Amino acid sequence: MSITVVLAVALVSLVQGEDCVPAADSVSSAVVDSIIAQAISYLGVPYVYGGTDENGFDCSGLAYRVFNDNGIELPRTVTAIGEMGVAVSRDSLQPGDLLIFHNPTHTGIYIGDGEFIHCSSWQDRGVVITEITQSNYARRYFAATRVVSE
Repeated sequence: MSITVVLAVALVSLVQGEDCVPAADSVSSAVVDSIIAQAISYLGVPYVYGGTDENGFDCSGLAYRVFNDNGIELPRTVTAIGEMGVAVSRDSLQPGDLLIFHNPTHTGIYIGDGEFIHCSSWQDRGVVITEITQSNYARRYFAATRVVSE
């Protein structure tokens, strides 16, 4: 967790007259909310191989950008992302978990309610929200990892 995030939450608490030390789970929840909100703000941005900004993303570039912008160091490749964090079962997914797909390798961010946000090269879709049960992704699902802990 970034010191910047903790300080930002503490500043908001001070302004609102609340305790200055936020609970760890509220910080984690705020970070996940911010990650998802930022990712959603990129809906429609085109797919660009190697892209990491609003001019274009690839799948890991989107995850890399929104996690790193929110103080969570994430590597740049799907393989490296899959090797970090804590493995979680498909039945235990929480918003903010990173999904890993194979054949071809792909990643997305679980946003809840059976949906994930990702940058898709298929038919130049770019950043989109897709149901995890969509047949193409359901058959390619490999693993999930949690890098933001409660």
